[in-house]
Amino acid sequence: MADATPEFTRRESDGVTLVLRDDVAQALVAAGIANPESLRQGAAAVYEGRGAPFGAEVPGVGRVFVRPYLHGGLLGRMTGDAHAGDGRFLAELRVLTDARAAGVPVPEALGIVSRRRGLGLRRGWLLVREVPGAVDLMAFLVASPPPARRREVLASAGRIVRRLHDSGFEHPDLHFKNLLLAPGDAVRVLVLDLDRVRRLPALSRERRLAGLFRFDRYAEKQASRGLPVSRVDRMRVLRAYAGSEWPARAELRALARRLARHVARHAARRGRLIEEPAT
Repeated sequence: MADATPEFTRRESDGVTLVLRDDVAQALVAAGIANPESLRQGAAAVYEGRGAPFGAEVPGVGRVFVRPYLHGGLLGRMTGDAHAGDGRFLAELRVLTDARAAGVPVPEALGIVSRRRGLGLRRGWLLVREVPGAVDLMAFLVASPPPARRREVLASAGRIVRRLHDSGFEHPDLHFKNLLLAPGDAVRVLVLDLDRVRRLPALSRERRLAGLFRFDRYAEKQASRGLPVSRVDRMRVLRAYAGSEWPARAELRALARRLARHVARHAARRGRLIEEPAT
């Protein structure tokens, strides 16, 4: 059963906006969450990833994962962490709480920090409860787990992605590194990076396929780089996603051809980008 939807309260002071979950707000404020850069100096861990997210021990709360908001691609090189308002930060907070209420396993949202950067721009940070000892599914596969555990985790991943889609959430960047395996004997997989995720009344078949194709394309790309992601691994995720609705043979062949064209098209695009001379 999904947890009750938590309550968040907005606080404003000296150009800083805090939207924090009521039951942990006092502890977070006391720990200095209004100034994440200072909090980073005493971080328990700093992780790979854009902006170097970190984990901080907060008395009365536990380990809090703090992730800065950055733009990607060309926009990122131009604007970095500057955002026009805090709409993006608040949107992810809303998606996290809605997904959790819908029974989708996602990180436990604790709040966001938004700070004035000048000229109407803002910097932002997402706060979630960290899962110590967890690894993303790509790292899990690289570690060569026992076959039975591998099958169990991949099947769980497929079912979690299906639950995400059944609840109407369209994830634009779903892949093995955005699925987190919590430690322990019981398999618990969480969906990460819900920035830019949107919820629709229902997710159409074509939107579901687009997400699954992107997921499979990422897996194929990692395999082409020599990482241990086999075709069987990919199929286990897709079979678990489909459940009893596995397509008939003719439809499956048609989908396989579409997927092959999709992967080949993006592989060719990557090749062109690599070959283009620098200007």
